[in-house]
Amino acid sequence: MIGCSVAEQRREADESAYSIIKDASTDARWKTTDFNVVDDHRSRFFDPSNPDEIPMPVDDPASGYFMKMVHGMPGSKTWDKHGTIREYESPDWRTLLSSYNSVDDAGAIKLNVDSALRLAYIHSPAYQTQVETLYLSALDVTAQRFRFDTQYFGGYDTNYRHRGNINPAGFGIDPSTGDTVTTSASQGRESNRLTVGSNPTAQFKRKFSTAGEIVAGFANSFVFEFTGNDANLASSLANFSIVQPLLRGAGKHIALEGLTQSERNLLANIRAHSQYHQGFYTKVAIGELGVSGSRRGNPSTSVNSFGGQGGVGGVLGLLQQLQQIRNTEDNLSLQLRTLDQLEALLDVGVIDIDQVDQFRQSVQRERAALLQSQNSLDLSLDQYKTGTLGLPPDVDIVLDDSFIEQFQFVTRTGTNVQDAILTAQDNVGLLPEDIALEDLQPTITELTSLSQQVRMQLDEVERDLARLDDASSAREAAMNDTEVTDFVELKASLRSTLNTLNLKHTDVIDDLAALRAELPTVTPEKSLRRAIVWLGDALRITQRSVLIQARARLETITVDAIVLDSSDAFQIALYHRLDFMNARAALVDQWRQIQISQNQLQSMLNLTAGGDISTARNNPVSFRAPTGSLRLGLEFDAPFTRLLERNAYRETLIRYQRSRRGFIQSQDSLHLGLRALIRQIEQLRNNLAIQRRAVAIAIRRVDSTRANLYAPVPSRQPGQRVAQFGPTSARNLLSSLSSLRDTQNSFLTAWLSYYAARMRLMRELGIMELSDNGNWVDQPLPPLAALLPEDINAPVESPTVESESAETLGERFHNRILRLQAKIEKIISDRYYSTD
Repeated sequence: MIGCSVAEQRREADESAYSIIKDASTDARWKTTDFNVVDDHRSRFFDPSNPDEIPMPVDDPASGYFMKMVHGMPGSKTWDKHGTIREYESPDWRTLLSSYNSVDDAGAIKLNVDSALRLAYIHSPAYQTQVETLYLSALDVTAQRFRFDTQYFGGYDTNYRHRGNINPAGFGIDPSTGDTVTTSASQGRESNRLTVGSNPTAQFKRKFSTAGEIVAGFANSFVFEFTGNDANLASSLANFSIVQPLLRGAGKHIALEGLTQSERNLLANIRAHSQYHQGFYTKVAIGELGVSGSRRGNPSTSVNSFGGQGGVGGVLGLLQQLQQIRNTEDNLSLQLRTLDQLEALLDVGVIDIDQVDQFRQSVQRERAALLQSQNSLDLSLDQYKTGTLGLPPDVDIVLDDSFIEQFQFVTRTGTNVQDAILTAQDNVGLLPEDIALEDLQPTITELTSLSQQVRMQLDEVERDLARLDDASSAREAAMNDTEVTDFVELKASLRSTLNTLNLKHTDVIDDLAALRAELPTVTPEKSLRRAIVWLGDALRITQRSVLIQARARLETITVDAIVLDSSDAFQIALYHRLDFMNARAALVDQWRQIQISQNQLQSMLNLTAGGDISTARNNPVSFRAPTGSLRLGLEFDAPFTRLLERNAYRETLIRYQRSRRGFIQSQDSLHLGLRALIRQIEQLRNNLAIQRRAVAIAIRRVDSTRANLYAPVPSRQPGQRVAQFGPTSARNLLSSLSSLRDTQNSFLTAWLSYYAARMRLMRELGIMELSDNGNWVDQPLPPLAALLPEDINAPVESPTVESESAETLGERFHNRILRLQAKIEKIISDRYYSTD
């Protein structure tokens, strides 16, 4: 009685859509695999309820009243027959997070590009919307294909009719006078009739690719009269009708237009969906989508392209903020350590109070800036969770900094060693001069531990210099001869300085051994002074090693050079970009509408045929040929009234010209964007070299200005004040520390911008290669010969299909009708518009 269940209907829709998508995505350039329109079960948007029996969400109380009572009438009581649900999200999605993500000890998700992409594919509403749009496009194809399937209809009715035996009063004609008179009620015949049957009882329809249509049906009925002696009548009827347009609405280009457009739309959306994966990766990684994605309806000739300006957002933007915060923290830590030294120098009168206060003010400004930066990072991370990943802002996420570890020029190890030495200096300074010998043993043990930490720091610098040697070939490949010479000298200088520090560390170890050996033979006061000197030597070795390490790490960073002419890039993009394939198809779609609009201006001339046959006796199967009828005819409507069709035709011509202009402008925008992007890449590459030199200069300035703090001051002569540092010593040191922080940030920004520009270029060229899980396969730009075919400028050939006969009978008839229409129109024109 109700046909297939709703669950079966849903499954059939899914199977049809999935099959159509699979058949249409066989090309490797836009292959779509494992397509599923249902949310991933791990998604917070996954609905675990039965899709055919979805519980009712909690309604707004005021609005819900109208579902219970509306305009004084009680509403349905079955709204909540499947239950109600108070939670909108999937109940298990939070517990499932750790099953497919790496988490730290506190349970926070470690976020990098890979994990962010995985989270976005599972939770992003924007991506799910793209999947659903592609699915709906496939359903559109099933609807258009259904129009050309044989469609079956059937049904049966049962009707009972009772009529009383009194005929009511009414109007009548007096036969003698011909006047209208009122008739009185009269005795009639009672009737009680039951009719079983319908018209049609069974029917099928079929549309043909020639625009013709056939309808065939069968009807029967059983009539039972229960008044009087009872009677019954059984009859049947079989009929058919055929309509074949010959002019207006005729031809395969008219009949198949809807199906043709829906198939082309599906292909366009499959390609757009494939390209969307490229844009989705750049959205996750650098915060820029750059593609349109699937859309319902006809494609457009307007294509999105890079506009010439692009920054760094996404995960890389968050990592950039994180590293800048770390640079600020390092700078603040360095300022605090320096401030301790300045305050010690202030106590002995070597520096004036104004310079120390300058440092104190700078420390407070740095603290305020650090708080602001941390707050901005927290806000950006929350916005990224909700806007890109589709997660609520309260999900605990910690950034995985492995990608930017190479930009941590000042390592945690070096900072920790310096902090440990300064802490030891404070502790030694608090010890009394008359300390007992046995109370000095913990201090000597602490100095031994510090010596080992300094050794570990020097070993780490050694490893960084080894990595610099490994990266030398890549660095030197992008240098000229002079730059190579300078680079080699720099490596030798860094190696020489490290060797010097290793020798000094050996001396420090010897000094510590001597201090330990003579501890029982010298006064505690002298041991304390030697311990303070030892700590100063260890601190200077560590500080110099940190600067060497920073320079080595700075010089290790490389970039892949891109050599590409903008004209070649334009040809590559036109050949590979899937959205420009869709744009070319969209232009043809508009062009095709011109022919369809022209067809509507023709006369209507339809060939019609029909027939029927019925039963002759009181028998539902007693068909007899003499009861049959056959009809054949031509329906003609002259094209006198075609104003609306004329306007539509003219509009179609204008739309085509608009689309053609839009396609040309899209090509111009693409070319402009590629030229700007290639120039930007070259600018960023040069800027990276500039920022590298700026960081090197800043490192040298910090080394130089800080060395002034350890320079010996002249001895005070009797009756003279203690010699002081110059009035700008603190300002110079502050300037050098700020410069180091700023240049580190600028260098990081330049490198990330270059990396993002390379990624953006691959997407804009349409050659971004993705792995099975959607990650970018970062590799050098292939040679031009591998990206463009040799016959790129060859004439475009239409795809070959199995050809029919040169001219079928129907086509010949159609052409003759067109000629006949032209003659009729000429006769009409001569008759009505003749000047005779």
